[in-house]
Amino acid sequence: MEPDYCQEKKLIILNQMAGPITWELAEDLGHAVGQVALLTGHPDTLQKVDPNVELTAAPVYQRGSFPVRAFSWVRYWVAAFFWCWRYPAQTPLLLFSNPPLLIWLGYVLKKLRGQRFTVMVHDIYPDVLVRLAGFSPNHPLIRVWLWLNRRAYQEAEAVMTLGEYMAATLGKQFDPLQTPAGRIEVIYPWVDTERIKPIPKEDNWFAREHGQVGKLTVMYSGNMGLGHDIETMIDAAERLNGRDDIHFMFIGGGPKWQLVEEALARRHLPNVTLLPWQDEAVLPYSLATADVALVSMEEEMIGLMVPSKLIYSMSAGSEIIAIVNAPCELSEWPDVKPISSGDDQKLVDQIEDIAHDKRIAQKHNSRRIARRLFERAKNINQIESLLRFERKKEGAS
Repeated sequence: MEPDYCQEKKLIILNQMAGPITWELAEDLGHAVGQVALLTGHPDTLQKVDPNVELTAAPVYQRGSFPVRAFSWVRYWVAAFFWCWRYPAQTPLLLFSNPPLLIWLGYVLKKLRGQRFTVMVHDIYPDVLVRLAGFSPNHPLIRVWLWLNRRAYQEAEAVMTLGEYMAATLGKQFDPLQTPAGRIEVIYPWVDTERIKPIPKEDNWFAREHGQVGKLTVMYSGNMGLGHDIETMIDAAERLNGRDDIHFMFIGGGPKWQLVEEALARRHLPNVTLLPWQDEAVLPYSLATADVALVSMEEEMIGLMVPSKLIYSMSAGSEIIAIVNAPCELSEWPDVKPISSGDDQKLVDQIEDIAHDKRIAQKHNSRRIARRLFERAKNINQIESLLRFERKKEGAS
């Protein structure tokens, strides 16, 4: 169906890789306030249908080297610039930090059209380039990037991010008091707890297909990026190689996917299953297979990101073990068991303790926390209030 640019839109959402969180936000805001428009290159999201969400395809995000990624960011930025002019200037924008250059588009459109914009920051750039890609803080690219960010953020109606440590990092780039909101708003990632929930393994086709019925399944699901300590997980799997009742599953992709693949070939680990990214429809079943969910954040990434898969795993009822070396959201959220990076023996001890006392039979406590802190409706309502919408009148079209 071709987008109807003549119909009034209450909000324009820009996110090059609009995954489940962005789609759920678009759905709920569409039903609450009226039609919203979403421009994305995410192939799964572009297959979805909702009468209150107008989807338009955009250049897809290209994984790879920094120049490859940057080129795909610029392509999306240019497409979004021209696409936004199809709508009236009074239609507010909600910009996600994917691509990280997108905040500058909000600044440009506000100066050219007087268009209001709000920002949701999931990844903090250029800090990621400094900490992980080896850029000097004094590199001309980094200095210009920070200068542009400061000007753009201070023109936003509100700036939101996913955790307190991220807010502290972001607050070093600009003065939040200069925004109408007067502060950086923390909106935790959310999960649809009706969709992601515990499923007994004998009733779970994914668990049966991968031979996990009757075993304790330890799972890492998500991006295997440079900021994740996959090595400690593999070392723990090797230590537990002799236990037939404990099985590790790595699901996802990224730079360290090959590291797992090479370890399987080199170390002979029949207790490890490695799978690529799964279709979104598989997610409720794959996550519910995990009795123990592993999450990780390298020290360099603290304050730059929050792994949203943690929230999904809690909703599925999994025990959570976080590999972190310094205080962060992961180590401070309830019912998360932190261990130090590189301490594979401690990870083994934690897993064997869980296997021994059969806490997996409960699968209740982490789910209760997910419903209390990370419920979809509660967190999306926070965003709606920040966007200052007037709720649709009852019976309005």
